[in-house]
Amino acid sequence: MALFRHLFTPLKIGNCIVKNRIMATAHLTHLASTDGFPTERQIAYHEERARGGLGLMVTESMAVAPNTAQSQYVVHLYDDKVIPMLTELTRRVKAHGTVIIAQLHHMGREMTSVDTRQAIVAPSPIPDPLKKEVPHELTTREIKEMVQMYARAAERCLRAGYDGVEVHLAHGYLIHEFLSPLYNRRTDEYGGSFENRLRFAREVIREVRALAGDRIVGIRINGDELVDGGLTQADYQQICVELEKEGLDYIGLSLGHNLNYPPTFPNMDFPLGFAVYLASGMKRVVRIPVYTSHRINDPLLAEKILAEGHADLVGMTRATIADPEMPNKAREERLDDIRPCIACLQGCFQRLRYRAPITCFGNARVGKEREYQIRPAAQQKKVAVVGGGPAGLEAARILKERGHRVTLYEKDQELGGMLRRGAFDVPNRQELFGVTRWQIHQVNQLGVEVVLGRECTVQDIREGGYDAVIIATGAVYGEPSEVFTPDVPHLNVTQALDLRENDVQGKRVLVIDRDYHNKAIGIGEKLAMLGAEVTLFTEEVEVGCDMESINRSMAWLRLSEYGVRSISKGKILRADGKRFLIAHEGWERELEFDLVVVVDHMVANNALALQLEHEIPELEVRLAGNCLAPRKTLDAIHDGLRVALEI
Repeated sequence: MALFRHLFTPLKIGNCIVKNRIMATAHLTHLASTDGFPTERQIAYHEERARGGLGLMVTESMAVAPNTAQSQYVVHLYDDKVIPMLTELTRRVKAHGTVIIAQLHHMGREMTSVDTRQAIVAPSPIPDPLKKEVPHELTTREIKEMVQMYARAAERCLRAGYDGVEVHLAHGYLIHEFLSPLYNRRTDEYGGSFENRLRFAREVIREVRALAGDRIVGIRINGDELVDGGLTQADYQQICVELEKEGLDYIGLSLGHNLNYPPTFPNMDFPLGFAVYLASGMKRVVRIPVYTSHRINDPLLAEKILAEGHADLVGMTRATIADPEMPNKAREERLDDIRPCIACLQGCFQRLRYRAPITCFGNARVGKEREYQIRPAAQQKKVAVVGGGPAGLEAARILKERGHRVTLYEKDQELGGMLRRGAFDVPNRQELFGVTRWQIHQVNQLGVEVVLGRECTVQDIREGGYDAVIIATGAVYGEPSEVFTPDVPHLNVTQALDLRENDVQGKRVLVIDRDYHNKAIGIGEKLAMLGAEVTLFTEEVEVGCDMESINRSMAWLRLSEYGVRSISKGKILRADGKRFLIAHEGWERELEFDLVVVVDHMVANNALALQLEHEIPELEVRLAGNCLAPRKTLDAIHDGLRVALEI
């Protein structure tokens, strides 16, 4: 407690006492069923975070009406059928002393009708810039009906045992659309003046407050639209001063919407705690508690925010996805044991864009809390793990936690595998190594025997008397898959990462993306920073088409500063000397290059596994990570966990 005089101080919100100041804000999980029911997996996910010590939890946004859904995996809060499972959810969360709040949500125009097959609705028939679908303009009667939909949804939550409800006014969703002149072009009593644009929000909160009785009613609202012509920080302060009069118990500050998307899900380009100033400003004008959020992944930072009076609670959502035990570990001052959130967005955001359940880059148990329980092994074994990258480190950690005797072999002098290069040899990616640094610390702390600088052989395995072996030897880059002309050097990824300023300054470099994730963009940025004139090229619809969208858009902001060009849907017709004839959607252009980097898929390095299968066929051998199949790091860590639980 010496480190945290504020973080673990209780806080009164409404008639509830929140045991500490750490909260998880509402976030979609895609763990609900396709027919709108909460599921056991969903309950287990939230229960795990309550068990980890959260003070307050706002469960994911749930649809208040049939014409809204972020996806088909959203709880139908407009139907009484959800009450039994929500009752089970609140019972299990509250058993751990966590205050649980339900978020009432309507997407408005920021969705499509794909899932609901109903027209989307909004205050005005203005299409969302990303989704493009023209919404139905709500009539006055329909607005009154929508107010009642919010109220009935709130009533269901209260019947299910929630401690309160949070009305979602942020992120460009329906109530936000009424508030903002960017979305609301109405000329009736719900549009035009400040008071008219506020009317819908006021009516919803008033109805919900009347139903809630002595239970909590809060709001989640943007602190600034950060768009020309939109609502400013001062506008939002005025809005919240007015809404506080309707009996609110707290205000939660957020950022982002489809006119300015990246701040909603900030990646590692955003500074830690970059949005705290919004909560600080709000606290100066309201009397009720205010929470802040966005890129707060460290309990020491959270303590500083509270100590300086910027907020009353701190949303640490992704931090508790990465490590559900973070609050308990912080309270016990075991800070080195906290698995960090690195703001990569690959598991918590990109997976949702794929309509897949939530997971986490570093925590493969996310969404599978029941299936992947770490229990003592039925029989303790002597196990070798070959390869000290993310997959091997995770396997060694889990094996040791389960009671096995573990030796980890790594041929290099340092642990970390190719991720070390990806984090430190590519600009703006150093935070990626945070999870691997944590894995290394855990492996050492648990007492895993680590052998560095030695390539493990069949003889080592035979002489070691191992009962099982996990092969996590990764993958390699071979020669470039295509050389267009012998007159220009062609490099693979590792060769490109070895380049220094003297190698590329002033040279024209073509980077060909055949991996489609972040490698081509990362190499392009590195070489551009070293002084090269870089052109990124792909035959697909865009370079890095499999890269998470916010990471890609933020990278292009940086690439544009270096003058990096991009050619998508292209084809190299021929090359003569340094001249490359490139076709792109009906036109042809001749460009000259001094160097070509071909970003290919990696090739699995499974030679040792094949040798063991041939020479020691009775040995239990499992593969994990890129040596099984070259994929992403979060897949490798998942493999490491999975195979370690199988032994």
